[in-house]
Amino acid sequence: MRTVLKNMYRLVPVLLILLVWMACSRPALASVSASNKLIVISISQQWMHDYVDGQEVYNAPITTGRPELPTPMGTYHVYQKLSPTTFYSPWPEGSPNWYPPTHINYALEWAPGFFLHDSWWRTVYGPGTNVWHNDPVYGRETGTHGCVTMPLGAAQW
Repeated sequence: MRTVLKNMYRLVPVLLILLVWMACSRPALASVSASNKLIVISISQQWMHDYVDGQEVYNAPITTGRPELPTPMGTYHVYQKLSPTTFYSPWPEGSPNWYPPTHINYALEWAPGFFLHDSWWRTVYGPGTNVWHNDPVYGRETGTHGCVTMPLGAAQW
């Protein structure tokens, strides 16, 4: 596991590392066997890499926080899995950061108020999506409020 982390730090200068201790079908107090899962989020590449037992088993484009609301960097443990759920804006209506109640199919909370989750309102993910860009379906969009968003298929995985 340490070798994988060292190699990722060499390849990608800015990483958000999420250790997944909770097995998908197990309660919050997962057994030690769940600790063999690792999700590495590259903020610089806007890409997610998933590992099991040190081997990459999945990767997908993602979108992270916009410059004014960045995704926190560091090592975190997933402590809550929600499916489905509704997100409610912590900002008051009228704030430029406010959003209406939003249905989410799959969400993993890794820090208070920060999630890995699907985002039905985006069709473009990957490099350049955490800043202003054009989505062919939804028009001008920018990065997230700090969460890590991904296509539904990646969140289901």
